[in-house]
Amino acid sequence: MAFIDYTKVNTIAIGVHVVSWIMQFVGHGKFEGRKPALLDNLVQALFLAPLFVWYELLFKLGFYKNLKKEVDSAIEVELRKLKAKKGE
Repeated sequence: MAFIDYTKVNTIAIGVHVVSWIMQFVGHGKFEGRKPALLDNLVQALFLAPLFVWYELLFKLGFYKNLKKEVDSAIEVELRKLKAKKGE
């Protein structure tokens, strides 16, 4: 049985987490021009943001196609609501 170096595994996991945070800041600053929501909620920053990045990667790789369609559809509904609210 092979020995698993948990120190190495933890280092990789922490590295992925940090890179995800950096990518989120760059993405929001460059493409959206506004601060990420993680600055408003620490729980979201620590748990939901990396999960979001993971699912986006899975979607890009072609996994969970039906879930992606459902999420995209729900996002469209929410965007329409926001646009209608801004128009008021």
